[in-house]
Amino acid sequence: MALGNSQMVLAERQTLREGDVEISERAFNLIIGGMLLYGFVLNYLTVALFAEKVIRLVSNMSPWVFLIGYFVLVLAGNFMVSKGGPALSFVGYTLIAAPIGMVLCLSLSGVPVSIIKSAVLITAIVTLSFMIAGTLFTGFFLKLGRVLFFSLLFTIVGSLISLLLFKNRAGMVYEWLGAGIFSLYIGYDWARANTCARTVDNAIDLSASLYLDIINLFLRIVAIMSDSKRK
Repeated sequence: MALGNSQMVLAERQTLREGDVEISERAFNLIIGGMLLYGFVLNYLTVALFAEKVIRLVSNMSPWVFLIGYFVLVLAGNFMVSKGGPALSFVGYTLIAAPIGMVLCLSLSGVPVSIIKSAVLITAIVTLSFMIAGTLFTGFFLKLGRVLFFSLLFTIVGSLISLLLFKNRAGMVYEWLGAGIFSLYIGYDWARANTCARTVDNAIDLSASLYLDIINLFLRIVAIMSDSKRK
């Protein structure tokens, strides 16, 4: 889910701002890759070392307290990433990744390791494929920002209605839709990376967008595979 998707923000990032220093394409891509790796390693350590503690902690608190705390941290992280410089963007990225590690602890609880490994592999293949597509068809993907935003909004609202009124009978339909939307978001955000000014701040900001795309895609692939195995 891209951060700062508006055309105005996209246009701003395509030019160097006052005080910005342009870095090489290699350094720019290395920072994006390094930040993604940092987020994934942080999540892995959280799940591997603290899953049981996180599950006990969340089970002993009100779901509303957890949800409010989660959204406060993620929204604060989003604000820091989109408005701050490199240092503040790094802190914001961490505020996004850390609570998502807790969500992964809950979401992956009871899921067979074989499904998790397969989901990681599929996510990696889809991510690489849409990054390549974003490079080859940059103009096409850049036009999808508004369409993807409203498609995601429709999917979220539809899934909530399905859960509340129809006991989630159409849940897997929305999981498939979500997987498709976040796959396209990866292409969109990578296309943004190919057109933005190459600065450290932009690299970290785009890393946060790609990180959210990939994690959301992974969670939906896990849900789809788990449902398929139950059937």
